[in-house]
Amino acid sequence: MDFSTINLLSRYAKEYGHARIRAAGITDTEHRICTFIHFHSDAYQDMVANALMLDKTTVAKALVSLEERGLIKRVRNPENRRKNILTITDAGKEAIIDIVGISDEWLEKVESCLSDQEKEQFHSYCLRLLEKAKEINEQRISTVPKIE
Repeated sequence: MDFSTINLLSRYAKEYGHARIRAAGITDTEHRICTFIHFHSDAYQDMVANALMLDKTTVAKALVSLEERGLIKRVRNPENRRKNILTITDAGKEAIIDIVGISDEWLEKVESCLSDQEKEQFHSYCLRLLEKAKEINEQRISTVPKIE
């Protein structure tokens, strides 16, 4: 398998839910952020950026937009005043309720051509590949000279 196969799978996954995400009145990035916050109570901005591998500026802009529309709220963390705890509002939950599991829905449809044993193997292989990817990324980051 070459990289273009993985890239195409990723593109098909994004395309699958794109129209439904837009119909909910949010961008793809906002969808990812809302879904993360929905499943991770007491999330904060850096956590979102790191977990989703998004630029901090992109996350900051999206959070401002989501907050202005009443889809999320920020509450000052009493234990660390420099961080705001992010929570999804009832309006935010309502906006994403039909699309929160769209990626899982797509994967379930794609995996339907595999047997249960093949699905287990596939998941196992993906987890191993993900761990290796993380390791490579951490090695890359640790060897990049810091600008001071």
